[in-house]
Amino acid sequence: MQPSFTGKHNAQDAVTRFSQIPGRIFFDTNVLQYILSFGEYIFDNYKENEEYFLALKGKRIEKDDPLYPQIVALHDFFLGSERAHFEFALSESVYQEVIKKKQGDDVDKVFLQWFYYVWDHWQAVLKSYEDEPIPQEAQTRYELAKNDKSLLGNRSEPDQKIVLDAIRLDCDSLLTVDKFAKDNFQHFVFEKYKLMILRPTDLIEIIKPFQALWH
Repeated sequence: MQPSFTGKHNAQDAVTRFSQIPGRIFFDTNVLQYILSFGEYIFDNYKENEEYFLALKGKRIEKDDPLYPQIVALHDFFLGSERAHFEFALSESVYQEVIKKKQGDDVDKVFLQWFYYVWDHWQAVLKSYEDEPIPQEAQTRYELAKNDKSLLGNRSEPDQKIVLDAIRLDCDSLLTVDKFAKDNFQHFVFEKYKLMILRPTDLIEIIKPFQALWH
């Protein structure tokens, strides 16, 4: 039986594990939305009830909901993360998904403003590099990925675009709560494209042994 992606990663020596901590992290649209919806807990450690999370629009996430541990993991990740120099990436494909989110008959303006806030961070990151922020090797991997049926097969068009964008932008990780973040796919994408497809709980498993370094 193949080990889990994080299990295989954490079986390596500490130097290798530290070198593979993802520095540039691409936010899937769902993660971007959950960071906004549960920001009071994620950033300020505030929640109205110990038994559930309450989203901006009133949706309750109970402890037995699969999303619950992902929200907790996002909170744990962002603790002190500003001192670790993580880079958070977005793309036009995420924007296209954001503008499809509706508040009544109109675009969800709060979500759109949040997208622009994180987008501004990403643009500032790119401008901060003295050399090219995205090496040619990333473009080479992207060109290979565009025609890779093992990578793109059985995935929706939006998911295909998100995965390809993360490769094109030379991201170390794609952070998502989508179902395609499964062990076999995680192993394949990392081995072939050097991209970790992670749920927030996976990300925490990878970085937790080293978080004290930036707390």
